[in-house]
Amino acid sequence: MVRQDPSAPGAEGSEQGPADGTLLTARGVRSRAALLEAARRLFQSKGYANTKIVDITQEAGKALGSFYTYFANKEEVLEQLAKDFKAEIDRRLTELDFVSGDPYALVLELCAVYWHSCKNHQPELAAIFQASMMDEQFAVRWREIRSDARGKFAAQIRGLDKAGRVANPEPEATASALGSMMDYFCYVWLIEGGEMNRPSLSDNVAIEAMARVVYRTIFAAAE
Repeated sequence: MVRQDPSAPGAEGSEQGPADGTLLTARGVRSRAALLEAARRLFQSKGYANTKIVDITQEAGKALGSFYTYFANKEEVLEQLAKDFKAEIDRRLTELDFVSGDPYALVLELCAVYWHSCKNHQPELAAIFQASMMDEQFAVRWREIRSDARGKFAAQIRGLDKAGRVANPEPEATASALGSMMDYFCYVWLIEGGEMNRPSLSDNVAIEAMARVVYRTIFAAAE
């Protein structure tokens, strides 16, 4: 049985600081968190493209001018939510040791962490895909944000190679291929509504489907 993820999204893990780089008061921390959470709700109900800054401030119960104390624009809000989303995954993945642990159990846990994080952060996931296609600058920032996770994944594959557990001449390319598969797989099933002949998957089916692909890609014998 795949372990369930008890975590839920929240702004308390966000990097604290207004747009001008100064420190926030306790009230400022709460106001910034309220704006981020309001943006999440609106991205889910209205979509990223249809959400305006005034919508976010009204949803949060804040004055329009207060938004600019913490963020320069809507893209900065999404950028912070994207950072929080990836930080949650990174925190969970630091517990996994691919070099000495049971390979399939670790891959299953990796995919469980990823699936549940995407499920908890569906508004951000949808907004990230939408913004990346609309805004070239955000697309670049998203590549930068996700590069750390891709690098850590590649490092795990290199560690397995050095330990003699796998033979993979291109860990960065493999990490990119698997990471992209996992990103889009989660998007299809959690945001798009699945495939035409099957609109949904249970958590276990989704996690195990990803795990089989990841495990066989990393641990299969060389061609």
